[in-house]
Amino acid sequence: MELGRGSFTGIRIGIATVKAMAEVFALPVIGVTSLETLSYSVSGSTICALIDAKSNQVYCGIFDKDHNLLEDYIADDIHVAIEALKKYSNITFVGNGADLHKSLLEAEFPECKIVPNVVQSSFALGKCALTKKDVKNADTILPLYLRKSQAERMRQENGN
Repeated sequence: MELGRGSFTGIRIGIATVKAMAEVFALPVIGVTSLETLSYSVSGSTICALIDAKSNQVYCGIFDKDHNLLEDYIADDIHVAIEALKKYSNITFVGNGADLHKSLLEAEFPECKIVPNVVQSSFALGKCALTKKDVKNADTILPLYLRKSQAERMRQENGN
């Protein structure tokens, strides 16, 4: 089951569907994020999965060569992600955020590798799920939202 990144409604519908099927057929579920799935699409000593979140915002996951998350996910401006990445070397970038910000990434990380046009695949999702040990039952799987919805952000900006 993919936990996130996607539209808020899409993620909720997807998780509700998986919960229903898992409950009916008494199946366990495994949560996988979009950023994890992208990391499994490439190899490298440090892998940075970047998904475009519009307006220079990105969702960022930084992984080691074994696809273990090195620090908390980032949902922020591309420059915040770049600052977090400066302590790493030999970075392989993947995802539509890497494609979009290619020139900026190459300027900041001249030795980096950018793997273009990679999209999530069921094969990479399956590889990721096979490595997970945290099998859950349908009642415990929850979406992973890296930031508030646009409506929640607007309401907060307006002081409501």
